[in-house]
Amino acid sequence: MIDINFESLTKPNLWSYIALAGYGIMTEKAKKENGEMTEKEREILEYIIKRAELPKREINQILENIQQALLSCDYEVRSVQIRVISLALIGGSQTFGEIPFEVGLYFDPILNVPYIPGSTIKGAVRAGVFDLLFKRGASKEEAEIECKRFFGDNESAGLVGFTDAYPIDKSENGYLLYPDVMSPHYKSDTATELDVSPTPIIYLTIAPGTKFQFYLFYKKERGSGEKKRRLIIGNSQDSDLAEVPVQDLGKLGILDLGLLYSFYRGVGAKTSVGYSRFEVLSYEPVR
Repeated sequence: MIDINFESLTKPNLWSYIALAGYGIMTEKAKKENGEMTEKEREILEYIIKRAELPKREINQILENIQQALLSCDYEVRSVQIRVISLALIGGSQTFGEIPFEVGLYFDPILNVPYIPGSTIKGAVRAGVFDLLFKRGASKEEAEIECKRFFGDNESAGLVGFTDAYPIDKSENGYLLYPDVMSPHYKSDTATELDVSPTPIIYLTIAPGTKFQFYLFYKKERGSGEKKRRLIIGNSQDSDLAEVPVQDLGKLGILDLGLLYSFYRGVGAKTSVGYSRFEVLSYEPVR
C-alpha cells in the first residue's frame, strides 16, 4: 500500500494524487465483504475538495489564446459563459476519480480543474436542435439532415463548432468540486427484493454555482457547387443564427435556441435525474 502524507503536499497535482491515494483505498475495500467506504476514503474526498484551486490567470490566458487562434483562422466567434445550477457530473466513465470512488469526471491534469469537452457540448447542442426542429413539425429525417448541415458527420465538417469549457469562477461557497452519493440497490446476482443490500457510493461532482466559459465558432459557408452549405444569419426564428444575440426569443435562430435549451435541459451524465443543468449567463459576439 502506498502511504501518502496528506499535509506534506502544498500544491498537489490532484490527478496524480487521487490515483496514488486511490490505490490504497481500493486495496483496503477489497478486503471488506460489504465494500463500505473507509475513513481514509472520506479524508481523500475532503482533501481533494479543499485543495481544488482555480488558476484564473492561466485559464484566462488559455481562453484568450483560443479566441485569437479562432479569429486568425477566419471563424466567426461567440463567447459563452454558463453557470452550474445543479450538481454537475461530466464524464462519469473517465479515469479521474474512478479510483477510488467508482465514478469519474473530466479533469484537466495540467490546470488541475474540471472542464467540459467541446465534443460533449456539441453533442448536447445537437440533441437540443434536433428536438426543437422535431417539435416545430420537422420529420426525424428532416431534422437529421439539418443537424448534419450544422454539425457535420463522418463525411464532412460542420458549419458550427465548440471549444472546451473551462471554469472561470468558483461557486458561491468557494468550491470547484463537491461530493455526492448514490446507493445502487441491484447487483448482477440480485434475485429478489429481499436480496437487496444497497452500498452507498460517494463521488466527486462539479459544485453548483461554478461558472464556465467556452466559444462557439462558425463559418457562414463551406464547400462549393452542390456540396455548398450556408448558415442563414438573421433576427428571426427562421434563421440558423441570430445576427446579434438578444433576449427576445423570437429573434433567435434555431442554433441559438438549441444552445439555450440544451444547457438548461442538461449536459453530460444523469441529466434525467436533474444533474448537470446550467444557465447561460452571457452569449455575445467576439469582435
